[in-house]
Amino acid sequence: MSLLKASDIMRTEFPKADAEEAVISATEKMVKYEYGAVLVLTEEGTLDGIMTERDVLKAIASGKDLAKLKVKDLMRKTTIVAHKDVPVRLVLQLFGAYKVRRIPVIDDDGRVLGVISSTDAVYEAIPRVLHPLAGKVGDALEAIGEIEDSVLSAAKYFASTRADGALAAGKLISQRSVIRALLEGSKPSEHAEKHISVPPEMSLRNAAILMKLNKIRFISYEKRFAFTRNIAISAADRAEFTLKSYVLVKVKPGYESDLIERVQSLKSNVVNIEIATGPYDVVLTVLTNPQEDASNLLLPILRDRDYVVDTLTLVVLGEKYVGGKGE
Repeated sequence: MSLLKASDIMRTEFPKADAEEAVISATEKMVKYEYGAVLVLTEEGTLDGIMTERDVLKAIASGKDLAKLKVKDLMRKTTIVAHKDVPVRLVLQLFGAYKVRRIPVIDDDGRVLGVISSTDAVYEAIPRVLHPLAGKVGDALEAIGEIEDSVLSAAKYFASTRADGALAAGKLISQRSVIRALLEGSKPSEHAEKHISVPPEMSLRNAAILMKLNKIRFISYEKRFAFTRNIAISAADRAEFTLKSYVLVKVKPGYESDLIERVQSLKSNVVNIEIATGPYDVVLTVLTNPQEDASNLLLPILRDRDYVVDTLTLVVLGEKYVGGKGE
């Protein structure tokens, strides 16, 4: 099974624009391609700049007349890129480190071959590389603002925050909702985003599969929401967790809750805690990368507790989760 690379999940069809092109024309391309940015390429195919939905909304919020603007007026010259042969786990880590929504993919000569958006990462990467126990939806959910249902109000909101969604007239809208409303002369709520309510205990991997099956970019629970970028960022911290271990702990009677509170500070590694019967009182399910030892990770914070009587670590070698093209 070969290692999944950036080139395996990138999209090769994406909107392109000329630096001298009108912003309105380039914005229409975003809508046509259902993509949140246009890339400006040189004659050699290297990246010259990128203009995103948020760049357009910032221009609206600042009172600029889009009809008088060219792409070069709004595009940014610098952006994070990934080489085509970079492992997908590293791509996820780039989403986590830089909190970006998309990453152009280049070849050895710097030519742009494709783009990976956070939605591409969720749809194509997370189901294939993330351990089934690594992370829960609750880690990605966040509250969003309620705003007036107008293009200007929504543009100001998205321009001044890093938010991916908002509630307008009781409906979930995104930056794309505002762009569509701008072009059609309508209200953002008329272009509301579909979303599905899921329990916060659902794994990130299962959530990614569900989002792809339903072709949605948002999931929710009560009044909190997660965009594909939130899912990708949450998965980034857990992308290297491929080895499962069980740490069995015996404590003095009545100290089980103290132990649980102690280990919850490592919630990204400890994916499950169970009260047990028998010679050990608590069973911790731990995910680590292949170079880490669950014992070395947990035992230092357990051994200095006088209520910990004994520990035993079991590594589940048969369940090492590699991920690749065949999964």
